[in-house]
Amino acid sequence: MLVKEIINTEISPLKLTDTVATALMKIELLHTTKFCVVDESGKIVGMAALEKLIEVIDENSQLSEIELEEPLYVPQDQHLFEASRVMLAKELYLMPVVDNEMVFQGMIKKRSVLTALGDVFNLSTFGSVIAVELSQADFTLSDLVRIIEMEGAKILGVAVQQPRAENPSYRISFKLNLEDSSVVSAGLKRFGYTVVSEANSEVLEHNFSDRADELIRYLDI
Repeated sequence: MLVKEIINTEISPLKLTDTVATALMKIELLHTTKFCVVDESGKIVGMAALEKLIEVIDENSQLSEIELEEPLYVPQDQHLFEASRVMLAKELYLMPVVDNEMVFQGMIKKRSVLTALGDVFNLSTFGSVIAVELSQADFTLSDLVRIIEMEGAKILGVAVQQPRAENPSYRISFKLNLEDSSVVSAGLKRFGYTVVSEANSEVLEHNFSDRADELIRYLDI
């Protein structure tokens, strides 16, 4: 899925001729800490940051008169995965989107990204999830996929958790079309794989709604 598929064109950027007061009002209204500023041609020239705006004595000063932070944006043809990585790294609730000429096209919201990721990974589809842990030396998906499909399951989504200092192994989570993943789990264990977790449809259906609501509430803070 590409960024342009979830772009919001109803949120307008700030302009260099806007005042600090206008920027503060917009930032507060949209529950963010940074907001993009464009020049007369519509190209993003920087970000108005809350921490710098509140230091300005005269709120009637134009944004062209204050120091802006470096521009943050993602191309409209960027994949959703990379866009979500940038938003997480920069801690942005709203991410500006540009075309090939660096002209502002709209915004993507964290909530929209969350919904889109759910679609990509089929999170709301009835089924089950199983997680397998592999050492870095043994990491390969082809054998896992073969075993899972050999047990009659279809893979609806795959997520790979990178090794960390506290856990030097890969953890691969599979979303399956089966209500009960016990057959797949048994098959993987038979081939020597370590299954670290599994959840059937009833558990997923019970927990998904609550966890999604909690995440959405967090993103809206």
